[in-house]
Amino acid sequence: MNERGHASLVHRSTDATSLSSLRPTTRAVVRELLRAGPLSRADLARRLDLSPASLTKLTRPLVNSGLVREESAQSARPGRPGAPLAMDVGRHRFLGMKVTGDELFGVSTDAGGAVQEVAHRDLLSTDVTTVSRVIVEMVNELDPKGIAQALGIGLAGRMLHFDDTVRDNGYLGWDDVPLARLINDATGVPTVLSGDARALTAGVQWSGPGRGYDDFAVVTIGVGIGVGLVLGGQVRAGGHGTAGHVGHTPVTDSGPLCELGHRGCAASLLNAEAISRSIGVPHGRADLDLAGAVALAEAGDLAALRALTDAGRALGTLIASIVNLLDLPAVILAGDGLGIMPVARAAMAAALSEHLDPGTRAPHIEEFDSTFDEWARGAAVVACQWVLAAPETVGTHRPTERAPSGI
Repeated sequence: MNERGHASLVHRSTDATSLSSLRPTTRAVVRELLRAGPLSRADLARRLDLSPASLTKLTRPLVNSGLVREESAQSARPGRPGAPLAMDVGRHRFLGMKVTGDELFGVSTDAGGAVQEVAHRDLLSTDVTTVSRVIVEMVNELDPKGIAQALGIGLAGRMLHFDDTVRDNGYLGWDDVPLARLINDATGVPTVLSGDARALTAGVQWSGPGRGYDDFAVVTIGVGIGVGLVLGGQVRAGGHGTAGHVGHTPVTDSGPLCELGHRGCAASLLNAEAISRSIGVPHGRADLDLAGAVALAEAGDLAALRALTDAGRALGTLIASIVNLLDLPAVILAGDGLGIMPVARAAMAAALSEHLDPGTRAPHIEEFDSTFDEWARGAAVVACQWVLAAPETVGTHRPTERAPSGI
């Protein structure tokens, strides 16, 4: 430990081929290959609205340097098929972390979001100094050679997709904490923050079930409710970083009260604590958790069946309101509350069908098993997206929300 209370700093290497060093037009090629590749030169040119000659000029040095490789061409069309281009994702390393109220989950990934290493730490305190120290220790564990190009940290709060300050995090009791600067200063690793549901969404978009969609939502259920949005190929945060905060959206006029006194909002029916409480009270059990609630429902307990059916109906109503507004072709369900779905799924489907506008197409619904390691992986994808979106801010203390098309 050094005098500042941080773990010893790993020497950070400099790499002339880091993604932040690429020119804007070249970064656009890299982004598209990471998001949708492998792609033929013709497909890549169409996606980037470039002439074939301009695309060839851009990609030639990438292929010559090994950053991009040509894959085997397989085509039944007559003539010489174009060899698809793909990123050599293994040449680039990123770090991602998910911070809860009492634990820290971390991963190292390649540029495509594939996990290389994982780490986990308990947080014995939520004070800024302690949490920062544990993050630094994990950076050094996951990146002992000092080759990571950036670190993304996902945590609850009202942050932009690319941010530097933790705002309104109730689990840690933090507000206006410049965490990105603290970690950047302590490790030398450029650091960016993002809301945790938004970070998970980035991973889902980059190399998860959202890949191939330009528009979709990730709805997370469990301790809380969150929504991550991808619109026009970009993860969206809204004007003030609050897009996707839907926990207190009304879903019924006759439901229970939430902790803020709202009757029938999504949180009052869908949050894990609300479900456990609604079942535990009639059974005189204060120790009931979500897994216990599901077990009771599967055993035919009427109170548990009613609570999980109500939760499914609330979820379907919430999804319908999002899809009606945004006309999304897909909704990905995630979070540690997915265990309710075997019981709640039918009620969710019925409510979704009931509340969808007649002119709106029903979305594809997919349930995505997402441990906290997956949330950390999403934060690593945010770090890669940030480096490609606004490299002039990488290594400074002012991450920005600006992101070119394609992220």
